[in-house]
Order: sequence, then structure tokens, then C-alpha cells
Amino acid sequence: MDSQTLANLHQLLDHESDLREKIRDQVNDFDKKTRILFTVHVVPSLIQTARPVLYSCSETIVELASLIPPNQFWRWKDMWCNSLRTAVFAAALSEYLTNGTLISLESTSNVLGMQDRWKDRVNLSVEDYLHGLITMVNELSRLAVNAVILGDFEQPLKISAFVKDIFSGFSMLNLKNDTLRRRFDSLKYDMKKIEEGRLASDIFMSRRQGMPLRPASSEEIECWNHAAASLSTLSAIYSGPATIETIGRVNRLISAWPADDTLPAEGLDSVKAIYKKLVSGLEEIRLTSEKENKAIDNAMEQLGILIALRKAPEIISQEKRNKRPRAASPSAGGTPVPQVLPAPGGINRVSITLPARNSSTGPPAGTALPREPKARREAWAKQLPLQEGRQVAFHPPPNKGNSSVTESDDNNWILAVVDKCINGDKNRYEVHDPESVPISRFNTTLRSIIPLPDPNAPAGSPSSLSAYREFPIGSTVLALYPDTSCFYRAEVVATPTDTAPSVRSDTPYASTYRVKFEDDDNQELVVQAQWVVEWPGGQR
Repeated sequence: MDSQTLANLHQLLDHESDLREKIRDQVNDFDKKTRILFTVHVVPSLIQTARPVLYSCSETIVELASLIPPNQFWRWKDMWCNSLRTAVFAAALSEYLTNGTLISLESTSNVLGMQDRWKDRVNLSVEDYLHGLITMVNELSRLAVNAVILGDFEQPLKISAFVKDIFSGFSMLNLKNDTLRRRFDSLKYDMKKIEEGRLASDIFMSRRQGMPLRPASSEEIECWNHAAASLSTLSAIYSGPATIETIGRVNRLISAWPADDTLPAEGLDSVKAIYKKLVSGLEEIRLTSEKENKAIDNAMEQLGILIALRKAPEIISQEKRNKRPRAASPSAGGTPVPQVLPAPGGINRVSITLPARNSSTGPPAGTALPREPKARREAWAKQLPLQEGRQVAFHPPPNKGNSSVTESDDNNWILAVVDKCINGDKNRYEVHDPESVPISRFNTTLRSIIPLPDPNAPAGSPSSLSAYREFPIGSTVLALYPDTSCFYRAEVVATPTDTAPSVRSDTPYASTYRVKFEDDDNQELVVQAQWVVEWPGGQR
């Protein structure tokens, strides 16, 4: 290789290096112009401020087009694709927040100043456009949660319809198993978040529009109080001036970080100073983000429980109670049979009719409650007489009350509330079924009721949860089936000790069991400890 050839190669390398630096400068400018749009949904007035910045990106596109040699788009594309996708996201989000519509590929190209004559140098590819739309959906899921926090209950409804339309469009695309496909799959989680916000909005909108709703139960009020506390915590963290100031400081430090790890004129000491400040700022952001995630998770968990509780009676209203369907007679097969039940509004909902057990092996020794009234009085002596409002598991008598209770099944137990002690006799009580319409009242004895732990009782009292024993793994218990008001036989899979968080938390934690209900396809379900009591032995 002669000296002339080496000189030419050296000249080409220098030219490409200079070109790369110029392109990087334009991309950095491009990136800075799009950052402001990450906050437009926090302060709506910022949309008008951000729009001129977005349109100014066309100037950067012009500069890039002048730098890129003809027919070299794919060679240099990776240098600006992330910034371009951010710009697409910004344009799409701005369009939705302003007009409630989806921006097209052509309109996005026009906003960014793309021209057909530059297609071989700079253009907006379909892949970059779709990536930008996915980022917009990611951001809209946050907007739906923020809207509920800020009391805007109409926004999640609009976002839900808009995102479902986008998801349907993506589903019709034949995406390969690449980055775009994986990001599309992540939309399912965003849709779940948006749907939870939409359901919460449905409840509040129904209340605001005066639609008839049943009174809230004590459990629903408790769930809402926990959710409201978590939302207040999140709002305080999210809008705190310290959080905004920290993010701004970190962004400024990142901008000051030397490009390509080249040593700046100020020397190594300035880089070390920036590094220390960056580490400190990023650690603050990490801790704040963890607090936000914790508050969001707590709020969403409680809202999910509350939504399920509020919507449950609508699903099987004709049965007059929120009950898990059971078979009326033993079935020869062990496979659940799907059954369509009519629901309000003419919508058919599918439930599962579970086959009755043909035989029962009985509970393990030491698990069943004593069946004799005297023995039961002795077992619960410190709690008697049961006070008005005390929740109990109740075995209703046959041929009385609600027809949804299968008469032939001696193991049907429902959630009931004590009205009074009859004539001062600690063994006799009047109880009512809060789910029945009209309210069904029963005169009964301790033989047909099991007092449930009282979550409002002071610690150490005989009726508090701490006074009830913890059932070991493998125990047969009577547990409330989730989202219903019926108790069924179940086996303990994990105890409250096993399911308790491993990290200490200031947030109140509800003790839970993980159980398997009989004839329930071996599913493991989580049930709060206050709804789990000893197995009564299958007879009254």
C-alpha cells in the first residue's frame, strides 16, 4: 500500500469523523427540542408552549438533510432514530391532547419538515412512526392514572376508547418477532392500566350522574380509605417541587456530560464533579420513583378490589346474591360445564357451574369446629354475646330466604351480619343476609354461625384477628370465595406468615392466605385472613 493510498484513506476517515460529529450535534439539538413534551400532560398549558418547539425540529431536519450524502439514509439512520421516534411521540401526543385524534404518518412528516426529495437521506420510516405511537400509548396509560388522581373522570373513558382503536390496528399488522413486536406486546399492560382507570371513572361518573347504587359495605369503605390515602401520597410526591427540581438538575448535568467520553477543556476534575452530582441526583430520582410505584401499586390494588366489589352484584343479579355458582345435583363428570347467565343490559356473561362432590373425605383431625352448642359456647365464650353489626359465616336453613342457596348442599355458608341477641340468650341471634333483595332475616343459634374476626376490634381483644389461630399449610378451612359473599371448603396453601412482605413498610398490610377451593380446577386464590375460619365439619 503506497503513501498516496494511505493518505486518501486517512482523508476519508477524517471526513467521516467530521460528518459524524456534525450529525451528532444536530441530533443532540433535535433531542433537546423534544424533551419538553414529556410534561405536557402534567400541565395542559404546556401544549401551546411545546408546539413551537416541535415545529422548530424541522430546522434540525433541514440541517441533517444537508449533511447526509445522497443514498446514505440507512447508513446514518441509527444515529437519530431514537430522537426521531421521540419527536413522533411528541407530535402524536400533542395531536391527541389538542384534538383527540391520531396523527397520520404523512401529517407527522409534515410537522417535522420532511420533504420527498430527501427520502434517500432523511425520512420518517413506518417503523419509527409505529415506535412513536407505542410510546404515546405508554404515556397515555400514565395520563389515565393521573386523571383519576386529579378528579378528571371523563379522560380515562376517552383514552380507553382511543387506545383500543390503536391496539386493534396494530393487531392487524403482520409484525415480525423483533423490537417492534415486543413493544407492541407491552401495550397489553398499558391497556390493563387504562382499563382499571376507566372502571374507577365509571364508578365516580355513575355516582355523579345520580345513578342508583347500593350502599357501600364496610369492606368497600375500608378499601376506598386505603386507596385514597395512597392517591394522596402519590399526588404529594408527584407534584412536589423537590421532585421537579431534581429532574431538571439531572437533565442539565446530562447535557453537560462530555460527548464520546472526550476530556473537556476544564479537565478531569470537572468531569468528576459532574459525576458525583449525577450519582446523587439519580439516586434521589430512583428513591422517588420507588415511592411513586409503591403508592400506585397500593392504590391500584385497593381500587381493583373496590371495583370488583361494586360491580359483582350486576353480574348475577337474577340470583339475588353475589354467589359462586354450584351444581344443583351431583354430576357424573368432573369437568365444569359453561353456563350463560342473563345480565343487565341484555349482555350475556359466562359463568361456570361446578360439579358437586360425590363424596367427602372430611377434614383432618383437629380442624373441625365442635358441633354441639355447649362446646361452641365454650369455644367462643370470651366473644359472647356477639354484638350488633358483627360479621359471621352463616348456614341458612333450607326452604327459607334466597333460592340461590342449594337446599341439598349442607355445606353452603354465606356472609351475614348480626342484628341482635335474642332475649339476652348468648346462644340465640337474629342475623340478616346483606346481599339479598329484599333483606332476608333469620333467627338462629351458634350451631349455624361462625363469628369472623373483627377488623375494627382493638388488638388483644378476643374478637380481633390476632386472637384467631393461624392455620398451617394443608389445613382444611372455610373461606370466603373472592368477589362473592359465599364461603366454601378450601385447603391452605400458604399462610399469612408466608405471604407477608419481606421488606418492612409503613403502609398497612392485610394478612392473607393462599388457598385452593374444592372443585375449583386446583386454582390458588388469595383470601384475606379475616375471611378464613375453621372448617365446621360439614353438618349443622
